[in-house]
Amino acid sequence: MPTYAGEISAGQETWQQPGSEEQWSDSFYFGGGDGRGLAFYSRIGRRPNEGATGVVEGALGIWLPEQGFLLSFGRAESPHCDERIAAGAVTFDCRLPLVVWDLRLDGRGRLFERAEHVATARDRFAEVEIAGNVRFTTWLDPLSFRSGLSESVASEHYEQPGSVAGTIEVDGRRRAFSGRGLRDHSWGVRDWQGVPYWRWFGIVVDPDTFLMVNNVGLADGGETAGGFLMRDGELSPIVHCDTESELDPELGCQRSFSARARDEAGRETSIVGRALEVAPLRQRRNGRLTHVNEGLTEYRWEGHAGIGISEYLVQAGDGNG
Repeated sequence: MPTYAGEISAGQETWQQPGSEEQWSDSFYFGGGDGRGLAFYSRIGRRPNEGATGVVEGALGIWLPEQGFLLSFGRAESPHCDERIAAGAVTFDCRLPLVVWDLRLDGRGRLFERAEHVATARDRFAEVEIAGNVRFTTWLDPLSFRSGLSESVASEHYEQPGSVAGTIEVDGRRRAFSGRGLRDHSWGVRDWQGVPYWRWFGIVVDPDTFLMVNNVGLADGGETAGGFLMRDGELSPIVHCDTESELDPELGCQRSFSARARDEAGRETSIVGRALEVAPLRQRRNGRLTHVNEGLTEYRWEGHAGIGISEYLVQAGDGNG
């Protein structure tokens, strides 16, 4: 079975040698959940050419059934000699390159009643303690994920589906969980305002059954697609995708969508989703605003159903849907 791993090796499981561009960055991401409503995303990004020493940022979002939505963010200086992948409440430890990572949570965050309140009720939250240990174990070799991304947003990029298991404690309430998820590592120039939009969907069932699709707008008005279809143990890259979306009239985030995709082998597939809660996050730079909407999403795909995450990036004032 092809792996589409390219030149990816254990050497890519650390911070990469930076380019000279001011907006060059390096980013590690882990996300997953139990498929029933507990879900998380976590990202640590490093911008080594910003300021005198560079900066590193850590972001964490957790949807907690019957408790709310937890959001945590931290930023610090990042001397080039510091090889730790850590910021704010989040630390990523590589235990076995390309196979096993440990995620440690330790810090504070804001607990909202719903994810939308990040934008609509910004002052209505509780400051809470966060703790936890989660292990991510990959299912297969890394997948090079270049075809759906522009040169403006981390042109070097690989992903892996896998199993997640561990404990998460928020405001004294400790939960054990096990499930499925995705991880990625990307590096290169990351200009959040350099791509008109993207729409990312993913449903992970088992090592022989998953779909990842990234539908990306281009500056010339066209669009491209990336991702992978794994069906019956046969893996192939996504080469085309059409999407239709219903957006929230107030927040501009995704509410429901459908996507029709085709892979390199000529197989077609379709997926539908309904966002249960969306965290409307913002990226600001030089007076420009980008909306990055992280949605707890109910998916239906080829007889499979589950709850995962969808992500819509939309430029402020852009009605792309």
